[in-house]
Amino acid sequence: MRKYISFFLIFILIKTSSQINKQQLVDNWARVKSSMLDGSRDLSESPERFLIWKLSDNKICEYIDPIFEERKTCFDIKIENTSIRTSPKTFYEIDKLTNDTLVVIGRSEGITSHDKIKKMWFVRTSKFQHEYLNTLKNDSIVIATPYFTPSLKKNIFSDVLERSMTNNDRNLNINGNIIIHPKKQKIDFQFENQDQSKKNLENIEFLKSTVEKSYHLWNLAGLEKFDQIIIPYRIEIQIKYINTFKGSTIKFAFFKSDHKDLNNIPVTIKDKMLSNETYNKGMNALENQKLDKAIELFNKAFDLDNTNIDALYNTASISLNKEDVTTACTALKKLKDLEQAEGTKLFNEICSKN
Repeated sequence: MRKYISFFLIFILIKTSSQINKQQLVDNWARVKSSMLDGSRDLSESPERFLIWKLSDNKICEYIDPIFEERKTCFDIKIENTSIRTSPKTFYEIDKLTNDTLVVIGRSEGITSHDKIKKMWFVRTSKFQHEYLNTLKNDSIVIATPYFTPSLKKNIFSDVLERSMTNNDRNLNINGNIIIHPKKQKIDFQFENQDQSKKNLENIEFLKSTVEKSYHLWNLAGLEKFDQIIIPYRIEIQIKYINTFKGSTIKFAFFKSDHKDLNNIPVTIKDKMLSNETYNKGMNALENQKLDKAIELFNKAFDLDNTNIDALYNTASISLNKEDVTTACTALKKLKDLEQAEGTKLFNEICSKN
């Protein structure tokens, strides 16, 4: 009887340990790292890209911008056992969950290769905020950071962009500070006084007026006690012509960047769709034993989209079968530079000796 009870207790412990504490999981999480499951660099992300997860019992919202609240995507989820299910065929496996850390592995039906499976590390945003508040002590003036900033409930810059399209404006680049005064309920828009055309000065004044009238559109939750909140910015408005069509774009860079250059080889995506089409042509050439043509097409597919690393692996594989080590090592060197685990391993084994 004792053996039966012991076995039963062990069963209960195992079953319990496989459950996730929802209350511990439901919170706001900031991504701090992303890689593929085999340790390869995640080519879909730039090192500084911002991502916040806001998790509730049945929904996840992904925020990709710290200032613009509308830049989010929300979808229904189901938290079960050790997973966050997002659809019948996709879910996030919870690899680790502690008081401050969440590590998840993205799983999709049919995808088993570890260089195609993404792993992400998150930290509670409250931890970032608490650490930053400790550095401020009793300061009444604070400089905003990506994880400690007011955010806009509505994009106030659309009118500025529309105005630049209707006028014959030049490109506009300005730096400065947006200063929010919570206690006075006002905003100051400061910009560096650079040589500007008359049209650009008119645009800057319009931009200044728009921002300074927007106090009621800022979410200041948790920041009300400060006298001033300073948001450093850089704004670029570009006028573009494609044939006879005129368009304009506006880009923002907020906060003082303390991001260190990780010396990553930059990823270039010229035309993802054409890259896929070229890759498929390469596969057809390979099936027809047109090996040189296949290599040519795979290299072209990679040049069109540097995230298409399968094209490089195919080039290396075909070249090694042809005993063309030079071409193979050229492809493997690119994989090594892009920090792909298997490509680096093969380069070290095959090419470092030549």
